[in-house]
Formats: sequence, structure tokens, C-alpha cells
Amino acid sequence: MSILKVSRLGHPVLRERASDVEVADIKAGKFRELIDDMVETMHAYEGVGLAGPQVHLPLRVFVFEVHERVAKKRGVPKVGIGAMFNATYEPIGTEKVTDFEGCLSVPFLGGEVPRYKKLKVRGIDHDGEAIDIGVSGFTARIFQHEIDHTDGHVYLDRMPDLRTLAYTIVL
Repeated sequence: MSILKVSRLGHPVLRERASDVEVADIKAGKFRELIDDMVETMHAYEGVGLAGPQVHLPLRVFVFEVHERVAKKRGVPKVGIGAMFNATYEPIGTEKVTDFEGCLSVPFLGGEVPRYKKLKVRGIDHDGEAIDIGVSGFTARIFQHEIDHTDGHVYLDRMPDLRTLAYTIVL
């Protein structure tokens, strides 16, 4: 496994809609090494999600995890490591929650972003099997953030008030 280079805001790959991944290629195991590398990269940067465009690959894939430390800090359930291909979502209801959000591709900055509280997510798992699940809370936030990346958006696009943008680290 290896740590991949993370694309930063300004790189064109972050602003393009990524390409769907062929299910036959997923089932054939062609993405196992990539998924392992993406998870290792996500861990190295202490993230909770990482999408293909963030590692310079214009593919509709992302990995995610809410490990124990993050779960405890945010008061949310722990979510194991997962990967999803070709994901889309639909809001369940209209309720949104505004929370502070950051991004590995926009280092040292974060801001308040409204996101749907509950979602229906459809996609393909790491074995090539169809997924159709409901997610809520912080997990729904992660999925919206990562699916946004595969659609060519960053969280800054979702911020209604850029005055909440702030440094997340004291330099």
C-alpha cells in the first residue's frame, strides 16, 4: 500500500464530473489496490472520506470511515471502512443540518455547510454489488461531501455564508 498525492483546490480534476466505473472491473478486483491506497491516504491525512478526484483520478469512487476517536469527538456512531462506486443520493425529506466541514483538498480551512440530514444512497460496493441504503447525521454529511467530489464540487460551493470560513489550524 502507498499514500497517494492529494489534489488541492485549483486542480482541474476537482471541478470535473468523474467517470462511472464499470461494474465488471470492480468485480474483477481491478480496484482493490486503489481502495487500499485510498484508505491508507485517508488515514495518513486523518480524514473521514476520500474521493477519486482527490487523488487525481477522475473516477466515481470514494472511501469512508468514522473511527472511534472521531465518533467520540462528534458524538456519533462509529462506521467501519467502506468504499462506494458510482454513488448517487436523494434527500429523505427537506431537513438540513449546518455543521463545520473541512476537506483534505482545501487544507487548513473549514466552514459551516448545510447538508441534508437523511439520504437514500445508491451505488456499488467494493465487491461490485449494488447498494441501496439510508444514512443520516454525520454519515450522511460524509456521503454528500464525497459524492460532491465525484460531481466536481467542493464544500465551499455549498457554503451560504463565506464569513464562516476559518483556519482549522494555528500556523
